Amino acid sequence: MARCWNCGTELPEGAEFCPRCGYSQLDRASSPLWGVVDPVTGIWNEKFVSALIDQEANRAVRYRRPLSVLVVELDHSEHIHNELEEVQIQSLLREMSDQLGLTVRDTDTVGFLDSEGPPRFVILLPETDEAGATLAGDKIRRAIATHDFSTSGSWPRITVSCGAATIEMKSAPSDEAGMMNRGDYTGNLLREALQALESGRSSGTNRTSVSVYRT
Repeated sequence: MARCWNCGTELPEGAEFCPRCGYSQLDRASSPLWGVVDPVTGIWNEKFVSALIDQEANRAVRYRRPLSVLVVELDHSEHIHNELEEVQIQSLLREMSDQLGLTVRDTDTVGFLDSEGPPRFVILLPETDEAGATLAGDKIRRAIATHDFSTSGSWPRITVSCGAATIEMKSAPSDEAGMMNRGDYTGNLLREALQALESGRSSGTNRTSVSVYRT
């Protein structure tokens, strides 16, 4: 088991940052990222991404700019967890995070949600409206579904489901008030994206569901 060069903590296999002190294991000259990096995937954790989403949502509302948050969930995760060992699952999540990073724009932010249950990633999409969020979700689903994962054991091909929430700046006609995917923004874009994901998954896996919220 590898240990952190700074504090001596045992590291998860392949970890790029120490989960205790936050120091990079690849660049000893860098500043520590304590508390904001997921120790398994090496990407931003829920604490950091949630704060960033709140900040960007406030900015989007104030300056009337489009903003979307996309949640990506691993399909059939209960079966995958039953068949793979923990070290394989961690390697799969790191490989998934790498693929997501290659699929999104350089202006987007990818993070990992620290939730119980199916593994979930979250992506902040600045300047992205409903159509853009749908395209992003579909692009991610195709990229994951066509990638040959080397760390997934008997699951070389996996799929994901996506749920997105978008802040809509345009004035909507009054007759749209009752539409299923329309509503008033509640101030929690991540929660809205999770609800969109759950709504979509009720109809099956490997699909993208988007909800739009007016401000």
